[in-house]
Amino acid sequence: MAKQEVMIEPMTRLEGHLGIHASADMEKKAYVDAHSFITMFRGWEIILKNREPADAIWITQRVCGVCPVPHGMAAAMAVDMAYQAPPPPMGIAVRNFIFGAEQLYDSPLGCIVLEGPDYSQAIVEKANPDWWEAAKKEKAPHADLHGYKTIADIMTALNPITGSLWMRSLTIEKIGRKMAALMGAKHPHVNTLVPGGVAKTLTATDLEQYAAMLSQHVAFAKEFVPVMDDLLDFVLSMGYEDAGLRRTNLISYGGYDDPEAYNADYKDITDWGRKRRVSPGVVIDGELVTQDLAEINAGIREYVDRSYYSEWPGPAIREDPLGNPLHENHPWNKDTRPAPGPIKAWDSKYSWACSPRWEDWKKHVGGATHALEAGPIARMWTTAKGGLVSESTGSSVKFTLPKATVAGFRVADEMEFEWKIPEKVNAVERIRARAYYHAYSAYILFGQLLQALELVKQGKAKIWNKYKKPKNGIGVGMIEAMRGGVAHWVVMRNQKVERYQIMTPSTWNAGPRLGDNDLGPYEDAIVGTPVTEASEELTGVDVVRVVRSFDPCLACCVHLYEGDREIHYIPEI
Repeated sequence: MAKQEVMIEPMTRLEGHLGIHASADMEKKAYVDAHSFITMFRGWEIILKNREPADAIWITQRVCGVCPVPHGMAAAMAVDMAYQAPPPPMGIAVRNFIFGAEQLYDSPLGCIVLEGPDYSQAIVEKANPDWWEAAKKEKAPHADLHGYKTIADIMTALNPITGSLWMRSLTIEKIGRKMAALMGAKHPHVNTLVPGGVAKTLTATDLEQYAAMLSQHVAFAKEFVPVMDDLLDFVLSMGYEDAGLRRTNLISYGGYDDPEAYNADYKDITDWGRKRRVSPGVVIDGELVTQDLAEINAGIREYVDRSYYSEWPGPAIREDPLGNPLHENHPWNKDTRPAPGPIKAWDSKYSWACSPRWEDWKKHVGGATHALEAGPIARMWTTAKGGLVSESTGSSVKFTLPKATVAGFRVADEMEFEWKIPEKVNAVERIRARAYYHAYSAYILFGQLLQALELVKQGKAKIWNKYKKPKNGIGVGMIEAMRGGVAHWVVMRNQKVERYQIMTPSTWNAGPRLGDNDLGPYEDAIVGTPVTEASEELTGVDVVRVVRSFDPCLACCVHLYEGDREIHYIPEI
């Protein structure tokens, strides 16, 4: 085997830095092994010990500057549960407005600013000149909607700084941040999330301003989805369907709570979870095995076999509030115990990320534990398959965005969208799902605005409920960040945090392997990815494309090594 190894480090800032070690068989032109490793310890769970549980709502938003709101939401829900402090319907609606605003800003950020350059003229012309020549001749099927005549025009528009699509994305992202700041006082790191609701005086003007900004995202979605469809269909036509391919093992916690259903009570979590506008679920080998948030929660495990942590004694909590058994590796039982070790010891511990797994404890498909993938493709899949919302057809999510006449946008009329469950989960389809999720979020928020106005008519404008904090409590908050499911678990003893655990979407995706055949999602997706680059000296562009299809947070820069020799430096473009 003509083997080449690459070390791409750091690739992104992701609760520290992400590195990828990958090996390619140059005769077969495919990657055959990979290791994903996080090189920085932060210790949020340790920082929160013995603090007021509500402090987590504001402290944990600092986990990420790109997607702070889902951390604030997950913490608020966990504390709602521990404090027995359910918000009123309008408080839940306002939380949804804050949450949705960040989802709207973050999807074009991922697709266009962070992932788009990997398919831009600047990269493709060098790495895949055959693609570029074909792109110049290929007409864009939806040119009438987005205005780019050829695929090459789209690729040129994705060039950072100079590309029109890349620059336009920055403008629409700013609108999303303004929407979040309107309801959250500022963004990033919003201030208005509190136990029992939100700390904001809501006015009719707030709803009007939010609606006006939302209309810009509605108009943008009508260009955004078609342009991504055209680009991604072309990339698939160039033989890229196996890039980032892995088994269809997915997890979604769902999002956008029903204001009339959510009550922060774990005993009702199955009911209010199933009423979310984005459906929860676990998918194993393409089969939707559960949509029960209680069952999903009870099945979560976190292992440290290949991670720089020590084991912990347990279990301290043997059952959840419904009486379901809890494993010693469940987050309610986990204690964060850092134990640094040698770097890049691939046969031992090599990452500061843990290895999440989900156990099929009700034995729907054999009872094994599975490495699941989080992200837009997971939540669109569970929503499409589940039949819990009217937009679900069983094989797609189908919805219509309303008419929105906005200056500077090409399409004013209403437009129907349909995200169809793809045959494969790969790099291309992850990006496509993110674009469609932007449109679906705009659609959901339009409906939420109408529901909020109806609540006002009914005299239900209250945004916070008074509560009396108990001495002891337990809580979990499960929600979707742009990159996938984020969950917080709290155990309160004597009104202080005894244990707190955070599992981000990139913990699911970036976690290291547990055994030779039990790879984390990044690692699994890289193995089998074709080497398409024209360069004789491997640059790792296909590895970068695969990992970025998961949308890791905060693009940094890339250093490439072959053995001990730095052979290339690629500034982030």
